[in-house]
Amino acid sequence: MAVERWQASDPRRDCPGHAVIDDDSASVIDQAVELLSLCRSPLNLGDGALGLHVLVSLINQAQALVPDAVAEALDQGYTWAEVAAQLGTTPVAARRRYRRHYRERAMPIDLD
Repeated sequence: MAVERWQASDPRRDCPGHAVIDDDSASVIDQAVELLSLCRSPLNLGDGALGLHVLVSLINQAQALVPDAVAEALDQGYTWAEVAAQLGTTPVAARRRYRRHYRERAMPIDLD
């Protein structure tokens, strides 16, 4: 008798096949901007230059995390086509940009 593998999932919250801009994303970004502004310069909360600084900092931090997120998705069995859809690019372009990081991440570290 075969054992059926059971997985819990919430069909209302499946990951879309592409990046989206929506109210949920806006709410999280608004909260992140406020919190990072309070960390960096609490007396200037609401200042345009601080807001710009914080947004650019968050964008750069997120971009720095993308290569590891790509590698993690590939490690979990997602295809280059699925990863490329999330990145808004072609599988060839995604592979070209992230393949080296993926391979380097998978290589064992030689401590000798």
